[in-house]
Amino acid sequence: MSASSQVLSNPGLLKDVQILVVDNDADSRYLYEVLFEICGAQVTPVESIADAIALLDDLVPDILICESSFFNEDTLSLVQRIKAVALDREQTIPILVVSAYYLAKFVQEMFPVVEDYLLKPIDVEKLVDEVWRLVRLAKLTEKTSI
Repeated sequence: MSASSQVLSNPGLLKDVQILVVDNDADSRYLYEVLFEICGAQVTPVESIADAIALLDDLVPDILICESSFFNEDTLSLVQRIKAVALDREQTIPILVVSAYYLAKFVQEMFPVVEDYLLKPIDVEKLVDEVWRLVRLAKLTEKTSI
């Protein structure tokens, strides 16, 4: 079943899922926010790595969706912080990296520590499917770890 038909037949597909979106492009943040709120998720969009790291003291997302390229900011620092928060809380927080560019060096460094990588322009059906899959897999992993 495609994501668009999943959303139409089950608008609560991502009910109660907390999504942290980190993207320096305002249009992308808006797209993610609207799309995932339609699916029932709670979305917190931020435009910088520093803002996202600061939020992690008060917010523990179920999934992180993050752009790979930021001017004068290191995406790896956010990924490491999310992994540390997940470890402290004994939970799994999947990371989905999105980018307009395929950066071989970045993918080589990051792919072992993130769950997936999608290229922009984003196919919204694939994006919703992937977020749903990653969140579901994380929750299943947590249940089997208990």
